[in-house]
Amino acid sequence: MIILGINNMHDASAAIVIDGKVIAAAEEERFTRVKHTRGFPKNAMQFCLDFAGIKIGDVDIICASWRPWALRVRATQALKSLFTSPALFRAKTSRGMGQMQNEWAELFRFRRTIENHFGKGNYKIEFVDHHLSHAASAFLFSPFERAAVLTVDGAGEADTTALWIGDGTSIKKLESIRLPYSLGQFYSAVTAFLGFKVQSDEYKVMGLAAYGEPVYADYIGKNVIKLLPNGLFKIDPYFADYHLARDGVFRKTAIDVFGEPRKKEEEVTKRHMDIAASAQAVVEDAIFHVVNHLCKITNLDKLCMAGGVAFNCVANGKLFKKTSVKDVFIQPAAGDAGCALGSALYLEHKNTGRERQFNLNNAYLGPSFSSSDAEKALKDMNIPYEKLPEDILFSRTAGELADGKLVCWFQGKMEWGPRALGARSLLADPRRAEMKDIINEKVKQREQFRPFAPSILSEHAHEIFEYYHNSPFMIFTFPVKKSMADKIPAVVHIDKTARPQAVFKETNPGYWKLINEFYKITGIPLLLNTSFNVQEPIVCTPKDAITTFLNTKVDYLILEDCMARLPG
Repeated sequence: MIILGINNMHDASAAIVIDGKVIAAAEEERFTRVKHTRGFPKNAMQFCLDFAGIKIGDVDIICASWRPWALRVRATQALKSLFTSPALFRAKTSRGMGQMQNEWAELFRFRRTIENHFGKGNYKIEFVDHHLSHAASAFLFSPFERAAVLTVDGAGEADTTALWIGDGTSIKKLESIRLPYSLGQFYSAVTAFLGFKVQSDEYKVMGLAAYGEPVYADYIGKNVIKLLPNGLFKIDPYFADYHLARDGVFRKTAIDVFGEPRKKEEEVTKRHMDIAASAQAVVEDAIFHVVNHLCKITNLDKLCMAGGVAFNCVANGKLFKKTSVKDVFIQPAAGDAGCALGSALYLEHKNTGRERQFNLNNAYLGPSFSSSDAEKALKDMNIPYEKLPEDILFSRTAGELADGKLVCWFQGKMEWGPRALGARSLLADPRRAEMKDIINEKVKQREQFRPFAPSILSEHAHEIFEYYHNSPFMIFTFPVKKSMADKIPAVVHIDKTARPQAVFKETNPGYWKLINEFYKITGIPLLLNTSFNVQEPIVCTPKDAITTFLNTKVDYLILEDCMARLPG
């Protein structure tokens, strides 16, 4: 059976599953070159079809990870707001009408939309509940035969948080929290209050939180996010309303507590850091509260998570200390993009009854390019290069990194999800404290408080991190051991933590060999790894890579087996 799954909302994406196995998956933004692209993911769909070597007529089911008719709760919430705040009503209805005219309209005329781009076929059209798609993306790709499953995001059709139990190929909902009580929307509202972009910059709040103190956490915990005896929570949605926050409007109650909201270009102060720390602390407490309840009612200590809130790697790393879970699986595209994959695999098992055949142990599901593709792109753009045997390429690159050079690294299949995991990465020496400022200022053009992550040989991870848990997708934060923190300052955050990617020889042998060569030279089994992009989506093609490389002050570009140096 061939199933093509799509998400056409925030972080539009497509994925293809054939006979229970994931063949390909990609986010639309990598092709459009526009971050967080919304709408029909025609380019990602075309990639999936091309990679599988099929046409649209070969597909059995095309599914979307939303049920467009199930919007009663959202409509009811919008109508209620009319009686409490005309401004809120306008904000909700304005955004809702925009979606109705675009993304929701695409789903209501889904077959026609597909046919307009790809032609007709005998495929069946299916719509899968959004949070069920999240749950499937978490559990059905996990190594667990039975697990507790938690999905937490801004909002699906109605749910914002859902508790599930996964068993074999079955996923059963146990409880849920519905709009307007949303941890994701609360965190996004705080993101806007701090002058950052909603549904884009929440990770900045998480990074900024380490610099502050949770001085407002007590107030938020007592008055805004209230943990309930039944293991769930309620939120005062009017304290910092998500929809108003998107428009830069904040209520007096929030301003009385936090002070004036930060303007986009305003300096980040200690007060802003404290707001971030407070929001982070209270959201963490709510997550731990729900996880402990979920583990109790399922009597399970294995947990799968998905939804945008599952990208909160600081909270994820604390799960092992703050809850009863012993093992956690979070797939690399835990946000809405991952729903394309989740909905497809859910329908695979529902329609075939087939046993699970696929564990997602790596994120390399995107486009790849040959050595000749790389050479052609370099020649077309007049970039001088050397074509090198693998051993020489890796040893020379490791030597340049050890000498303080920056390297753009483009190898193999592009990563699935928002993290660069050694296929489309910018690499540097983690021993040099100045690397953090150099990359932030001269390459990434971003805020100084933003941390960088390490890619580490999987065999050595326990030597570097406290409470380490398997982390192939750079989705957990752990304390760095005191004996190591001073040796790798460029990847250690101000709170002495880091967000590692464990690199396995079996799943990315080339990247593993590069890090191992660096280890031979320096005695340090890891590299500083950040995404290969500059204020844009991560690069996808050789042409993207060269264009971005030329707009930086990076020393070298490794494009498959070609080594190019910055001209001049």
